Amino acid sequence: MSRETPQAAFEHAQAAMLRGDMFEVFACLDVNDLKRVAANAVALSLGARIDDADEEVRRICEEHRFPLEDLMSAGRRVMQMPGREATMNQRDTMKRGLAAVSNLPAFLAALEGYSRRASGGGSISMRLFQNETLTDIQVKGSRAWGTRVHGPGSSDDVEFVKRNGQWYVKLIARPRV
Repeated sequence: MSRETPQAAFEHAQAAMLRGDMFEVFACLDVNDLKRVAANAVALSLGARIDDADEEVRRICEEHRFPLEDLMSAGRRVMQMPGREATMNQRDTMKRGLAAVSNLPAFLAALEGYSRRASGGGSISMRLFQNETLTDIQVKGSRAWGTRVHGPGSSDDVEFVKRNGQWYVKLIARPRV
């Protein structure tokens, strides 16, 4: 399925969510949103653990070259010496770790699958894009905006960004220009 228009990107994500294909859902999302979701997914997968991680989480991180040990070390530092410096170090460690991942949608899909099996929940709602209609699409260069209609009287703005000829969905829309 192509993402040559914002509508096509939305429909691609919607169809993927309907199939439960998290890799394809994540492949339709803007990389900056993916990084936010991935940071949440890593934290969700670790839970309160700072000394150890589940073997499956370790395998996923190793497979995708995410430096899990560095992040857990930064987490221990926050617990041992709470403060701005330790917190900023942990945040920067997460950013560097996510930057090292070459296939963010695959990494995120693997973590999402783990979290849903282990705890029954994930980093995004499985109802995302479901029973929604995209209306009022306005394209301005490499940006576009529309409205996700969830039902009578219920809607949200949605933004799209075009990169390398493909449109991607932004989960958090900036104001329309």
